[in-house]
Amino acid sequence: MASWWLSCGTAVFLLLVQVCPVITQSCTGYPGIPGIPGTHGPNGLVGPKGEKGDPGEDNQSARGKKGLPGVRGPPGRPGANGDLGLPGVPGNPGNKGEKGRPFNPSNQQRLFFSQKLDTTNSLEVDTAIHFNQQILPDLQPQYQGESLTNGTYTSLVKGVYFFTYHISAKSRVCLKLMKGSESHLTQCDLSEGFLVTSGSALLELAVGDTVSLEPTEHRSIVTGQASTSNILTGFLIFQTA
Repeated sequence: MASWWLSCGTAVFLLLVQVCPVITQSCTGYPGIPGIPGTHGPNGLVGPKGEKGDPGEDNQSARGKKGLPGVRGPPGRPGANGDLGLPGVPGNPGNKGEKGRPFNPSNQQRLFFSQKLDTTNSLEVDTAIHFNQQILPDLQPQYQGESLTNGTYTSLVKGVYFFTYHISAKSRVCLKLMKGSESHLTQCDLSEGFLVTSGSALLELAVGDTVSLEPTEHRSIVTGQASTSNILTGFLIFQTA
């Protein structure tokens, strides 16, 4: 069919070539009918290898300059406690300490006293009451307390001491607990009849300090009666440096 169309087209073209010279130069022909596309030709040969291309850009983008530090944020919440770590390596031994003082158990047992007044004499104003009789006289010597000298206790060890007294009197009585020559505590008591007054105090004493109990001008202390007792007691609470 294609060859038939090709033959017809060729014949028409030759006829027009013969007719146009006869006609004047103003003769103008009409465009012919487009021909039928030809068949697809065979594949061409492989061409020569091209030149090497330019290198491509790196995949990593260029890094800019380091920026300024930002504003510090608020503190975060405390984290959970971590697991207990393994024991550390033992440290080096410390320096050897100073030698301690010798310990004497008998002296430690005797840092107290408790004595009562045994007299029928009247007591003098502003004079230490002479507590002259042990409360526990039957204790073995190593356990007995300190003795008073004319009613006065003298500290053998620097420390804090506790002192207390109980006095039988009539009507009115005033007493002074003395530390050395100064009054540390003064107490008075008043009653229509007989009375028992008492007092206590903590004192810090140095070695050699003295403590005593003295009456004032109101000294109606009852002595020489079996139904009354006048007692002064003191002991070391703890030693100080």
